[in-house]
Amino acid sequence: MKIGLQLYTVRDSYSGQHEFKEVLRKVKQLGYDGVEFAGYVGFAADELKEFLDEIGLGAISSHKGLHELEYNLTEELEYVTKLGCKYLVCAYAQTTNQEDMERVTRIMSNAYTKGKEYGIEVLYHNHSNEFLPLSDGTLPINMISDVCKLELDTFWAFNAQVEPCSYLRKNADKISLVHLKDGSFEGNPCAIGEGYNNIKGIVAMTEKLGKEWLIVENDHPTPDGLSDVGRSIAFLKNN
Repeated sequence: MKIGLQLYTVRDSYSGQHEFKEVLRKVKQLGYDGVEFAGYVGFAADELKEFLDEIGLGAISSHKGLHELEYNLTEELEYVTKLGCKYLVCAYAQTTNQEDMERVTRIMSNAYTKGKEYGIEVLYHNHSNEFLPLSDGTLPINMISDVCKLELDTFWAFNAQVEPCSYLRKNADKISLVHLKDGSFEGNPCAIGEGYNNIKGIVAMTEKLGKEWLIVENDHPTPDGLSDVGRSIAFLKNN
């Protein structure tokens, strides 16, 4: 099993292309095997792929908004295909009511079907809101997983009082990628090993289920992104 990093975690460490490349080098040096993108800093896909190949860092996937999957789907699929990714992920969607869910499921169903033409699996990345029932008692996460596969964010599941290992085990066939994230009982993310999520259990369960990637993420790294992800990978390699 390989360890990846969601690059949103280190967004404070670069502003231009040169800095972005240096951050990618550092991520590799820290011991990560691959990255999940949250923007490309203006790079063409072939140029970025060439650099990733040069430093030996894998391109796992890319996060995009629901709007982009609705209106720019072909362009997004072509980009991640050239980059060498296997996945394209919806980062977030509002799931408050039936109207929201009709839009989310329509867009995700279409994107998932279209992705197959490119050999790309389109996934949905959850937060806590998808585990809150609608007025009729239906869970948004269940409606979404009926039309596409999931990238399970284990901390936001934990925050929604859903036991991550149990959810992983029961829904293994619906989950393609796993976000490994730690945090407090109050919903504040932190570096891996510094919070209360069942990190060791999630790692063991993900490996047991034969998943290829665990992707580290922290929405609010401290004191900065690179030192935060350094502590996270050190914890994983030493425990």
